[in-house]
Amino acid sequence: MISVKRLEHKAQLARQHFAQHGPCDAPPLPLDHIERGSIQGTSPLNTMVGLYARSWQVSDYDLERHPSFYEYACGAMASEYNGWPGLASDPEMLRRFPPRKLIGLGPGLIWERKKQAKGRRRVCH
Repeated sequence: MISVKRLEHKAQLARQHFAQHGPCDAPPLPLDHIERGSIQGTSPLNTMVGLYARSWQVSDYDLERHPSFYEYACGAMASEYNGWPGLASDPEMLRRFPPRKLIGLGPGLIWERKKQAKGRRRVCH
């Protein structure tokens, strides 16, 4: 179990990483449910950022194992668990994030590393 202080530090590092490597038109990575709630539903991209932030938070902001935003967004666009109205059919999101199955992406669009095969980071197809 990771300490609260260590998790907060990792969250800040994740926000910095996302600012450098995420889409240039994305909002800052939200770090809690209040921040996620304030952006989700305001645009398809913002909704995806909120979903990604929650998934990354569940994995304790593990940068080495959690899929990148692009991999995650492509997986979310293909997922049977994507229940956000209009998100999976949004033309701009489909262009930017072509649907590709992401192994380990489950209910709530949470990616779970425990579903990954030993020795393999993740598989997209």
